[in-house]
Amino acid sequence: MHAPAIALGFGHPPDDAQRRTVLDVHLHLDFPEGPLSLGERSGAAPDIGTQTTLQEIVERYLAHVRACGCEWLVPLAAEEKLRGRKFTPHEILARRPAPTPPLQTQAMPKPTRRGKPAAELMPGILDAIAACNFEKLECLRDELSDEIVGEIVKQWHAGLPWEIKDAYASLLQDQLSDCVHPLFRDALNSPTVETRAYALCVLTGDFTQFTSVMTKGGVDAVKVDAAIAKAGLRRE
Repeated sequence: MHAPAIALGFGHPPDDAQRRTVLDVHLHLDFPEGPLSLGERSGAAPDIGTQTTLQEIVERYLAHVRACGCEWLVPLAAEEKLRGRKFTPHEILARRPAPTPPLQTQAMPKPTRRGKPAAELMPGILDAIAACNFEKLECLRDELSDEIVGEIVKQWHAGLPWEIKDAYASLLQDQLSDCVHPLFRDALNSPTVETRAYALCVLTGDFTQFTSVMTKGGVDAVKVDAAIAKAGLRRE
């Protein structure tokens, strides 16, 4: 018996002033090869659906995604491409953002604090960084507390190889503590465009910029560097 599809968003085509056509995006937990579906229904007409992957949904159906308020799938697709593997349906669901508070103007993630002591987590964190194990680092992001972030930053220095510094930036990409700023000011010079994009978001405190620097589901280096220059961030 298949698990029920999970609705991620609904909307209308931009040119549908009378809102007669309803668009939707659903997630199917039982279909890892094509976990997302796009629906379109006009009045009493039968629903037209398309089963697709996370990469295809932003490369071919970006207007539909945006109309349904599912822009968060765009940076997720870029991250999937960077990791070199498909996210499972459950991983996609876990990254669905919480409802935005009415007065919030910027999408600023809040670190999850689970109370685990730094001494318990740091060995595994440092091993994952040293191995550039981005899949494990992705899981560890939810374990971070202010104490652990502070301990991680103490292990970082600008003389490390870029692949290691990219791993640090990937792990700390949604942190807002002042202690991460030196790390991300250095990350503005990374040869990896995703790392520069993380630095842009952290240093400006505006995580919505990640979506704005995407082109066809990928992080656009030209857009990233233009946004860095526009924000007045120095790349030394």
